[in-house]
Amino acid sequence: MDQPTAPLAHELSVASTAARESGAVVRDLYERAAAASYVKGDGSPVTDADLAADRIIRHALGTAFPADAILTEEGADDPARLRIARCWVVDPVDGTQQFVERTGEFDVLIALVEGDRPVVGVLYQPVTDTLIAAATDLGAWIERRGERRPLRFLPIAPDVPPRLATSSWFGAPENLPLLQRTADRLGGGTPIVSRLGVTVRGFVPPDHLADALVGHYTDGRATMAWEWDLAAADIVVHEAGGLVTDLWGRLHRYNKPDPRNVGGILLAVDPITHHRVQDALRPEIGEPVAGSR
Repeated sequence: MDQPTAPLAHELSVASTAARESGAVVRDLYERAAAASYVKGDGSPVTDADLAADRIIRHALGTAFPADAILTEEGADDPARLRIARCWVVDPVDGTQQFVERTGEFDVLIALVEGDRPVVGVLYQPVTDTLIAAATDLGAWIERRGERRPLRFLPIAPDVPPRLATSSWFGAPENLPLLQRTADRLGGGTPIVSRLGVTVRGFVPPDHLADALVGHYTDGRATMAWEWDLAAADIVVHEAGGLVTDLWGRLHRYNKPDPRNVGGILLAVDPITHHRVQDALRPEIGEPVAGSR
């Protein structure tokens, strides 16, 4: 008799395989410098690698789960997804600018959203063959060049100042005075500024560059990045013992009519650190912005 399969195990397997297969094509184009680059209508770059990965992922997910919706950065948004309980949220190449600049810091991101929360997440970095994945109640793990181990963030002791980070995509450098005041309240040092988005690798040893990531626009903009930038990391962070919310502690919601993140980003390696950073931020950010649901 066949053994029962854990819920979401098949979805996780299909997503992981799709990430690796599309990532192999991306890596080949990257190593051969063979991907032409274009400019989209919003001024952001897109390359042949983004488009090739998008086709591979769409085919894999559509074949395995034909009843599910798919929302990708490189595809036309179909409003029918709002009537479907399960929606795959995909960024075929997160970090296209890094691909163009040849830094190697780009990932394939695939997440499955049920209702309005991610339940499966896969982040694959093609250049280093690093796969980070998680599913609800299955935990998280990291696999580098065939060596797999469980992924658990290292909690920060309550008397240790957490190291804060932000990103040029999430409000820096304009938000640095605000973040420095927040760090001072926590007894910490100068916040780190990244040129990347939500990269889970930065919170995992040996990289472990920061303990909390803060995304905040000081010009009053409520939306920040897109659902496909955050969905996969969201479930991985929670299954690895961390917490990611908006700046006021509300969980992000997905498969929304407007697929953007609302209220900024606060990610921390453990819930206690998250609450500490949130408390230190509170004097800076005022009342919560309205949600989008």
